[in-house]
Amino acid sequence: MPLVIISCIFIIIGGLILLKERRSFFGGMFFAFGGLFLILTLFVVGLIKISEISTNSSELLTVIFYTLFPLIFLIVCTFFIFNTHTMQTKEGRSVTAKLSALLGINLLITVPAFFYLLSMGSSKIPLWLFSILLFLLLSDLLFSFLFTCYLFYSWMYQMIPIKKKVDYIITLGSGIRSEEVPPLLKSRLDKAIEYYHKNPTAKIVVSGGQGADEPVSEAFAMKKYLLSQQIPDVHILMEDQSTTTFENMAFSKKIIFEDWKNKDQAPTILFSTNNYHVLRGALYARKAHLKAEGVGAPTALYFLPTALIREYIALLTQYKWFTVSMILVCLVFIIRSVLPI
Repeated sequence: MPLVIISCIFIIIGGLILLKERRSFFGGMFFAFGGLFLILTLFVVGLIKISEISTNSSELLTVIFYTLFPLIFLIVCTFFIFNTHTMQTKEGRSVTAKLSALLGINLLITVPAFFYLLSMGSSKIPLWLFSILLFLLLSDLLFSFLFTCYLFYSWMYQMIPIKKKVDYIITLGSGIRSEEVPPLLKSRLDKAIEYYHKNPTAKIVVSGGQGADEPVSEAFAMKKYLLSQQIPDVHILMEDQSTTTFENMAFSKKIIFEDWKNKDQAPTILFSTNNYHVLRGALYARKAHLKAEGVGAPTALYFLPTALIREYIALLTQYKWFTVSMILVCLVFIIRSVLPI
C-alpha cells in the first residue's frame, strides 16, 4: 500500500506540472515514473493475491516468475543485441550503432548480478565492497527504468492530436550528402507537407545550416524538395544558419515573427521531425521560448532503438541536475539500507 501511495504522489505532482506545461521534462518523467511504478506494483500485488487463493494459482505464479518473465527478458535483450547488426548493415559501422547492443548486454549482466548480490548478502564479502557493487547495480537499473519512463513520456506527448489551424510548420534539418534529401529528412518534410495540405495558408520554415561535410545547406536541399512537391515558393521560408536543434528553434522563431503580420495575435506553430526526436525538440522549443508543438514522422523499426537511446543519453546530459539527483537518490538509499549508522 505505501508503494501505491508513493506512485500516486508522483502521478499527481507530474500531472499538475504537465497541465501547466506539457513540455516539462521534470513533470513528464515524474508522471511516467509514477504511472509505470503503479502498474508494476498493482501487477505484482495482483499476482501475490491470486497465489494466495489456491495451490494451482501459486504454481502459476511460480511459472510466471521463473519462466515467463525470464523468457520475455531474454527476448528483449536479444532484440537489442541483434538490432546492432541490422543497424551496421543498413547504416554503416559507428559508435552510435552499437548503443542497442550495449544496452542489451548491460541488462543481461546487471539484472542477474543485482538479484544474485541481494541473495548473497553482505556476509560473504566485505561490507564496503557489497555497498559499492549494490550502488552501481542499483544506479544502472534505475536509469534503465527511467529509460522506459522516457519512452512512455515521449509516446504520451505525441498522442495528443493537433487540430487547431496552423500558421507555420518548422521542419528540422538532418545530415545530407548531396542536394537530394535522404530518407530520414524526406520523412520529416513529408510530415510537414501533410500538415500543410490541412492548412494551405501556412508557411513551411526549412531549418538547417551547412555542415563542413555538406555540399549545400540542409535548408537549401529541403526547399528544393518542397518545390518538387508543388509547394509554392512564397510559402517556404529558409533558415540556413543553425547547427543544433536549439538554434533550429531560436533562429526559426526570429524568422517567423519577422514574417508574421498579425501582431495582435501569436501564430500557431508546429515543428516536424522524426518521432524519436519530437520530445527533445519540444524541450528545446521551450528553452528557446518558442510556443510550438511537435509532430513526428515514422522511423524505420531497426533505427528506433539506437535513436531513442541516443536521445535519452542526450537528455540526461542536458538535464545534469536530474542525472545527479538520481545518483544521489541511489546513494542515500544505500547509506540508509546497508551501511550502519
